[in-house]
Amino acid sequence: MKIFKKILLGLLVLLVIAAIGIYFWLQSTKPNLNTELQIKGLKAPVEVIYDDYGVPHIYAQNEEDLFHAFGYVHAQDRLFQMELVRRLADGRLSELFGDKALASDKFFRTLSFRKHAQWTIDSVLMKNPEAPFVKAAQAYIKGVNEYIQNGKTPIEFSIIGIKKTPFEMADMQIIMGYMGFTFAEAFRSEAISTMIQNKYGPEYLKDVMSAWPATEPKIPVQAQESIASSVALAKMSNQLTSIETNAPFPPYHGSNGWVIAGSKTKSGKPILSNDTHIAFSQPSVWYEAHLECPNFKFYGNFLAGTPVGALGHSQYGGWGLTMFENDDVDFFREKANPANANQVWYKDHWEDLKIREEFIKVKDAADVKINVKTSRHGILMNDSFDKMTDQKDPIALWWVFNQFPSYHLEAFYNMAHAKNAAEVGKAVSKLTSPGLNIMWGDTEGNIAWWAAGKLPKRPAHVNPMVILDGSTGNDEPQGWYDFSLNPQILNPKRGVLYTANNQPADMGNGLVAGYYVPGNRASRIEELIFTDKKDWTQESVRAVINDVTSSSFKGLLKDILPVIQVDKLTPSAKIGLEKLSKWDGSHDLEDIEPTIYYRFLYHFFVNTIKDELGNEVFKAFEHNGNFKRNMASLMRNDASPWWDNISTKNKETRTEILTKSMNEALESLEKQLGNDMTAWKWEKVHTLTHNHPLGILPVVGKYFSVGPLAAPGGRETINNLDFSVDSSGTYKVTYGPALRRIIDFSDTDHSRSVLPTGQSGNFMSKHYNDQAEMFVKGGSRPELMNRAEIEKVKTGTLILKP
Repeated sequence: MKIFKKILLGLLVLLVIAAIGIYFWLQSTKPNLNTELQIKGLKAPVEVIYDDYGVPHIYAQNEEDLFHAFGYVHAQDRLFQMELVRRLADGRLSELFGDKALASDKFFRTLSFRKHAQWTIDSVLMKNPEAPFVKAAQAYIKGVNEYIQNGKTPIEFSIIGIKKTPFEMADMQIIMGYMGFTFAEAFRSEAISTMIQNKYGPEYLKDVMSAWPATEPKIPVQAQESIASSVALAKMSNQLTSIETNAPFPPYHGSNGWVIAGSKTKSGKPILSNDTHIAFSQPSVWYEAHLECPNFKFYGNFLAGTPVGALGHSQYGGWGLTMFENDDVDFFREKANPANANQVWYKDHWEDLKIREEFIKVKDAADVKINVKTSRHGILMNDSFDKMTDQKDPIALWWVFNQFPSYHLEAFYNMAHAKNAAEVGKAVSKLTSPGLNIMWGDTEGNIAWWAAGKLPKRPAHVNPMVILDGSTGNDEPQGWYDFSLNPQILNPKRGVLYTANNQPADMGNGLVAGYYVPGNRASRIEELIFTDKKDWTQESVRAVINDVTSSSFKGLLKDILPVIQVDKLTPSAKIGLEKLSKWDGSHDLEDIEPTIYYRFLYHFFVNTIKDELGNEVFKAFEHNGNFKRNMASLMRNDASPWWDNISTKNKETRTEILTKSMNEALESLEKQLGNDMTAWKWEKVHTLTHNHPLGILPVVGKYFSVGPLAAPGGRETINNLDFSVDSSGTYKVTYGPALRRIIDFSDTDHSRSVLPTGQSGNFMSKHYNDQAEMFVKGGSRPELMNRAEIEKVKTGTLILKP
């Protein structure tokens, strides 16, 4: 027995020693933020002060040194994030994760971002080698590589076995390409639209995929003067949804933004509010930094691997962005030559496809070769998706992004240096794809909005939301609209401008086709902002940015609940109906009504659309932007063919389906949450977890992810914490505000913001998750730009010397 005790004691001592050793090893992976370093290539010393939230404030004597130092500190905090996003965009995840990542790699390698990046480098950057934006980018890359060569290795590199390799200018460009892809809703929608039209006809399509409903609010503008194959195609969307869901870097989904003129604020200067909607991940997608040198002072939000702020402000003005949601993608069905798989028909002749071989390295397996084929319309997508490889006629991707080299680097560099609205308008006019809503406010008192992006002129007969005919030559775009015809406005009379991914009004050349989201957020913003209030402050604007009520739900339920046959409801369903009839659309943690509403919504989806689409397509369709936009119209349309279940002999009616859905919803909630309806609080089913790519690891994975955290908000509330509506009855938040920032241009040194988790990508850092609770509770912290105040809260000073 004594020997046994000694053995146990010895094992315990070894475990303690091992735990201490692991702890100190993990501590050793943290960068030292209080030190002096020598950095090759600097012209003069650079000082980096870290504040109490880990935000670097970088002071340099010239701009090249400034961006050089920024590259170093950005990599120091987010190198693993940079590494994964460049691998994702370049189709190189299989080198790390094996054949599980092969579907993703085949898709992104086919999109050919590296080829496009080289085009941009050759035609834009290298033709302007002395341009300030080029020098800034080159200096940033040098700084990143200095850290890669001499800085500490992130723990994730050691766990996965990643070899550190230098960054190149092309990596920066392919990351921007990935961002462009995530904005393009057509990838997820057009195959499903075509399947519905081909299989069921226009009567079905118009109820779920029509243009912007006439009753929904449009963004005001400043007007100018003067069948089997179809099912396989739809399954492409489901596979793409799976690729995006499992991607280690999050896709974009939407955003809110508005600017209030000084005539309506307490300070007398504009106030800008912006919250970008992106899939949640860990670390947070945005990285904050304050950059300052002679003639340049900027506080921005940066994407991994990029030197220019996608959002930000200076002492002169600043901007926010949301997704334009314009349709900048068309798919063309090509007519293949039965005698030659490498030819397609165009008008009156066979044309040869261009073919490029790509080799994907796969961990613990042989390399996989793919042939990337291109027609005059674009890249053929069939070989990128398992469900489409055997299709007779290939599908070509025509994308505005591929029609031009990228000018994003130049545009956003110039925006950061702009002093007024005219300079910003000139900068954003160069943006091509993805389409972005740029909102601007400045210290001169101007407010402005531009829907930036190249808009194609499509033939009048073309419906760009379905797959087009590539063989006739009749369906392709016929040119481009001048930027002056893009939706835009400067200093609107009513003193407020906003975008919530909704349809812009007509500039005189027709509505811009797009995948605009439901008008719920837009309606609520108009309800709260467009008032007689003339004393707006940062604090009162924050109450709006955190709003969790959708008044649109209240109006919808008022129209559809009376249709339900009360005498055919179960006792609990009657109580549920009564609660929903009194619901104001709020999604607070203590609310019960949203728990009932979304369960009812799920059963409505199943009972109306699942029988037509089937299980696989249904999974992708439920979250489709066009369907979400048209769902309310469908629910109000008593004559829609979707009410009938095609699997039964009887013809079901709207009344029957809605009644059945309410009964099923309450029955399933009782099974899930018990019979005590007072316990069905929103906080029990609506939670937010920020998943790290290593969160899937057993035992240790939970330490990399952050959450779950009970979260208020819901689908298309202003605080838009969205989720999939599925059979689980739980609503795990998938995307929402990737930041919430508010700037009063009377005091640009004291704007306020919050990130979903924190600044640092090092999970041993206190800044890894120090904003997570603040975020779900709707709080904020300062974006400091005054050096004296920064010094008071500094937690470290890094001196970089030549």
